Amino acid sequence: MFKQSLLIASILSLSTLQSFAADKWYKGNTHVHTTLSGHADTTPDEVAKWYLDREYNFLILSEHNKFIDPASVALPEGRREDFILIPGEEVTDDNHVVHTTAMNIEDLVPWNTDETRTTTESIQYHVDGTHTHGGTTILNHPNFEWAIRASDILGTHNLYMFELYNGHNAVHNFGDEDHVSTEVMWDDLLSHGMKIYGVSSDDAHQFQTMSPNMSNPGRGWVMVKSDELSADSMTAAMLEGDFYASSGVFLKSIKSSANQYSVSVDRKKTANALESNVLRGKYTKEGKEGFRIEFIGPEGKILSTANKNSAKFSVKEPMLYLRVKITFTRAISEGGYEEYYAWGQPVFNPAPK
Repeated sequence: MFKQSLLIASILSLSTLQSFAADKWYKGNTHVHTTLSGHADTTPDEVAKWYLDREYNFLILSEHNKFIDPASVALPEGRREDFILIPGEEVTDDNHVVHTTAMNIEDLVPWNTDETRTTTESIQYHVDGTHTHGGTTILNHPNFEWAIRASDILGTHNLYMFELYNGHNAVHNFGDEDHVSTEVMWDDLLSHGMKIYGVSSDDAHQFQTMSPNMSNPGRGWVMVKSDELSADSMTAAMLEGDFYASSGVFLKSIKSSANQYSVSVDRKKTANALESNVLRGKYTKEGKEGFRIEFIGPEGKILSTANKNSAKFSVKEPMLYLRVKITFTRAISEGGYEEYYAWGQPVFNPAPK
């Protein structure tokens, strides 16, 4: 099992240069439920097969306070070899509504609920417990029941990932008139100097019936760049920011360095993905069809916008971080538009040559 000390060393040694030298992208989902949760409709074997059949490369079966040993899940004989299950658990404190994915753990992570803890202390309890059991933490759906604020996250340490996008229909990714979106929350964390990466996941519960108003699979994923497919390599790559998050958009390339960020869209893969009957776009009354690439800096300021399939941004002055967001907009028959996204991970402290 990949040792947490090596993961911490990896993240602490991160410079302003993100390396994407490996040759292979792997598609994965870090958050999904089965009948073992008591509120999902499909067995672990069949859930794993759903993702296997749809060209995913890795999956975490993340049950509430239950550990599913990947060896206990029966995958089809003769299956393709480039698919793995990464051991995990959704560590759950319902008192504070703090849910975290414990990624690549060795065994069950404790979830003791203590009403005297603050929300920050509950998150830290999860992080520390997951660390002790050999894994790393992803903070799940912070806007679920509006339970977690940026200030709650800022008080933690050794937390390097959170769910920027979650495909469940009741987690409020985009906020409302009284609460900020998870993306605004992300910029708040980054602007305060926190090194944290954005994950996209399904949090699927229903596989038997597909509906916009149900928690279905296939709505959020990560694309991880690594030279091999293993639980350790996927974990290490994500902790280094060598991945992008998606709710429907695929990229052909994404490259970042100490002074430049560039991205190119894979139009064919995106078009194929958007033929899915399970994807859910964000509704907007007004829009312009096509791709939009935005480079974003501290406090969420949009530094550059390109209405095309590829773009690059050269840093002209030092800044705390730089990230990229790619949006695809299309009109819908009911009127209005829907948007789908890909989010590149931030580069920290970029500066001109």
